[in-house]
Amino acid sequence: MRRLTIWLILGGLTVGLTAPAWGGWTWRDGRWELTDDREPQVAPPDRSESEAAPKAEPPPKSPPPAPSEPPAQAPPATQPPALPKTTETGEGFKPQRSTVLAPWWVQWRLPKDDKMYFDEGRAALTAGDQRSAAKRFKTLIKKFPASRYREEAMWLRAEALFAQKDYYAAFEQYEELLTQYAGSPHYRDALLREIDIAELFLGPMRRRVLWIFSTSGETEAIEMLRRTYEHQPTGDLADNIILRIADYYWSKSQWAEAEEYYDKYCREYPNGEAILRAELKRAKCTIEKCRGPRYDIDGLQLAYDRLHQYEAKFPEAAEQEGVGALMVKVRDAQAESLYEIAARYHRANEVLAAAFYAERLRARFPDTTWSEKAKAFLADSAQAKQEPNP
Repeated sequence: MRRLTIWLILGGLTVGLTAPAWGGWTWRDGRWELTDDREPQVAPPDRSESEAAPKAEPPPKSPPPAPSEPPAQAPPATQPPALPKTTETGEGFKPQRSTVLAPWWVQWRLPKDDKMYFDEGRAALTAGDQRSAAKRFKTLIKKFPASRYREEAMWLRAEALFAQKDYYAAFEQYEELLTQYAGSPHYRDALLREIDIAELFLGPMRRRVLWIFSTSGETEAIEMLRRTYEHQPTGDLADNIILRIADYYWSKSQWAEAEEYYDKYCREYPNGEAILRAELKRAKCTIEKCRGPRYDIDGLQLAYDRLHQYEAKFPEAAEQEGVGALMVKVRDAQAESLYEIAARYHRANEVLAAAFYAERLRARFPDTTWSEKAKAFLADSAQAKQEPNP
């Protein structure tokens, strides 16, 4: 065991000492320097051999011919031309070849600017490597906030994430694009992508939790649709988004939320293509909210008024949908509501209060069966008035 430990220590020291050389680092003048283009070192000649060999005498010099023109002065070798500077970093940049397929120990050594990240990302997309493309576009977005390639990099990264089916990350990237670049040529396409992602989670798509189990993502999908609507509340996609949210709540029997969004559609888009369906469902949501008619008389009256308005505006559609029969049911429910209130007071031996609601019922809904039943409360009230007080 001790020998194994010693060999491991020696091996680690060897790798640690030689690792800088593998990465292109060289010890010069008391410090490590990174050399990208290393040249092979030429061994110096042996002094003993050079001293032992006889020195050959140089041939006699012939006078040089007279030059007809003065030779051009060569630039000094000690001043190399300056490298071009990037607009974003202001640092010298030496053009390098693309490193999309280069190993990581080569990639981190090579200096890059925003254009190189952008070109590498597009090359990775062309090669079908969406993961590498998304990674390079993300680096460009974070490291170069003023880059002229940043807007396009956001769009391409979102598309790469969408292709990988990483829909949550793709949605957030579309959101960042819409928020920071309102005038982008990809603005409408990004809105449509967000709607597509929301529809996926409203459909068969499931939400992953800790990469172990999946659950419904419908709540997140509705929130996605709301955020998409907020980007363009007066655009040509807004009415469909509002209607989609309302239909979702309708399918889940969440009547209060469905009524809110159907009412929003009717108020903001009175000439919309789905106005007939929205107004009718708005009225039906109001009726469904009033289940247990003894508790909500005002809600039933609102539902009746909305049905009456629908019948006046769209008589043919109202006849097809049976709005007239639905209004009769609403009136019957209103009469039942008043009857239940009168009956509750009658059971509490408050005959005068029972008679008050019975008279109100017979005045408003005289043609209902509940009006006939309320006569008993009126009779008891009249008998109580005739009996002398003890």
